[in-house]
Amino acid sequence: MKKSSLCLSIAITVVGIICLLIAIFTETVFDGLLWGFTGAFLGIGIASMVKFFYWASPKNGERYKEILEQQDIEVNDELNIIIRDKAGHLAYQFAYIAIVVSIMIFGFLGKAGMLTNHMIFVYYLIGLLVFLLITYVAAFNHFRKKIAG
Repeated sequence: MKKSSLCLSIAITVVGIICLLIAIFTETVFDGLLWGFTGAFLGIGIASMVKFFYWASPKNGERYKEILEQQDIEVNDELNIIIRDKAGHLAYQFAYIAIVVSIMIFGFLGKAGMLTNHMIFVYYLIGLLVFLLITYVAAFNHFRKKIAG
């Protein structure tokens, strides 16, 4: 394994320790978030370090190379690439539908008086919809030029 992954694991663990210390020694409205970040960063950092040392040991080196070769084959397989592209496009379409439906639901709930300040949600979702559309068009044009030119 790369040394950079060990350095990243250590950095993530340090961030978790910092969140832990802040959560212990301060009292803010963000305590719940800090405890959550502590668990997430410490869990990911420690698990990554254990994984690094497990796969970096000489007895697991050959097996690790086999796993990397298999992953490389799976990632670069043409059928898997096509399936990933179709699945990503389908998820993108469902995201559009979910956002539009959410805009309508928040609008109806707001007009019915069940939600106060509902327009902030509506504006956020409209912004997200516009952002998705812009990034889709930009990515499409970028790849179109890259492949065609």
